[in-house]
Amino acid sequence: MGVTCLVQNNSYFVSAKIASKIIQKDSIHKCSPYLEKIKKMENTEEKIQQLQEDITVERRRVSTDRLDISFGELINLYKNNELVIRPEYQRLFRWTNKQKTALIESILLSIPIPPIFVSEDTEGIWELIDGLQRVSTFISFFGELQRNISEIEYSFQDEEEEELSPEEEQLRQEKIGNKWVLEPGGIIESLEGFNIDTLPSKLKINLKRAVCRVEILRGDSSTSMKYELFKRLNSGGSKLKPQEIRNAIFRGIDSRLNELLLKLSQDTKFQSLTNLSSKKKQELYDQELILRFIAFLNNAENVNDNTENYLNDFMENAVSNPGFDYEMYENTFMEVLDILTKLNDDRLFRNARNLFVPAEFEGITIGIAQSIERFRDNDELLKTKIQELKSDADFRKFSGSASNSKSRIRTRLKRVQDIFSS
Repeated sequence: MGVTCLVQNNSYFVSAKIASKIIQKDSIHKCSPYLEKIKKMENTEEKIQQLQEDITVERRRVSTDRLDISFGELINLYKNNELVIRPEYQRLFRWTNKQKTALIESILLSIPIPPIFVSEDTEGIWELIDGLQRVSTFISFFGELQRNISEIEYSFQDEEEEELSPEEEQLRQEKIGNKWVLEPGGIIESLEGFNIDTLPSKLKINLKRAVCRVEILRGDSSTSMKYELFKRLNSGGSKLKPQEIRNAIFRGIDSRLNELLLKLSQDTKFQSLTNLSSKKKQELYDQELILRFIAFLNNAENVNDNTENYLNDFMENAVSNPGFDYEMYENTFMEVLDILTKLNDDRLFRNARNLFVPAEFEGITIGIAQSIERFRDNDELLKTKIQELKSDADFRKFSGSASNSKSRIRTRLKRVQDIFSS
């Protein structure tokens, strides 16, 4: 039971006990500590309520599940194309035979191994998003791997299978890495020399029946939540970069943009002009550069967030749009590369210290694309504009550190347009 207390035109509902204390005081000044205490209690309750509501809302945005399934089932899912492994969309680190042997040894000894993470699409197909080496190691030990996971293969169509002789098939399996031979284990040295064909039947059965924890990100989870989860779930020693995560998530909606980025990144003109390190390519930085070109082209006024978030939103919208003009972007980008290649300058996007400058790549390529008629047959004009851009004080100012904020991106792109169109 309580009463309402009116102080300085504010009403407070307080307990009878506190009210009696306030009434005993004949001064508002003396009652203030009690009222302040009440206000703090109300604020705390509001914060707790808001916290609970926020958690409830965010939980609805993500749909996850976990299963414990046998490694034998995992192989069957893979063989039935219900578990998809796409190494071309993941960073690859080749395991040594010692590391592979350690995995098989751990499973035989029932030593716990980390879970694998999969993303489930609307058809119920699982795509592996974390655990590439563990899964491919086990499948290849049983001789069921379809291709070499340790190497990136850039193929957009399935090649026709030719019937191979037993000798040719053996060579093919050796190249893929199937039925590899165990080394001495860290605990069981006598594993040395065994493969799946010579391993005792009981141990083969034990391997197949061993349980693997699978964490499942369901298809009805929001895309932004998938992106955030991807960053947190990746358990590798070297965390995935933003473009690696985008490729894994958005290709489940429509793979055409992923395939376009991959195709353009393999163009010899692009590779020659950018000359990126192997590490950058592994992190798909080359594909992110092309995505930035596509996302920022004629689009400066729509940049409403920092680069990472804007690219996430752009890619999601693009793959969700059946009418997205992939051909136009491909043709435009390829023509820009043709124009730049004629300049015969392999340091075009590099500074005095020979470091690649992404803002210059972005600015020069977009500047040409937005005024492409001017530069098709005018190399001297293009050289002048490129030099003007590189020496422009405003462009340089908004291309340095913290250059990925929306205001800096917009200002930078506006300078590009002004310089290349004037």
